[in-house]
Amino acid sequence: MAIGKYITNPGVLGAAVGAVGTARRAGSMRRDWRRYIVWGVWLAGLALAIASVAMQDEDRDADARQKSA
Repeated sequence: MAIGKYITNPGVLGAAVGAVGTARRAGSMRRDWRRYIVWGVWLAGLALAIASVAMQDEDRDADARQKSA
């Protein structure tokens, strides 16, 4: 598992940079449960971006097997 493909992926970069906006938004909010929802949504987006990069190799392999069959 090479970390370079995660660091250079635009989806992962965008989700990571989104932490800045999330921090600004959460900083201006009241300290209640809504703040956790905002961070949870950001974390889910980051997890989806990372998972999509992880699945790219498997998708390419599946496409190659389908074309050869």
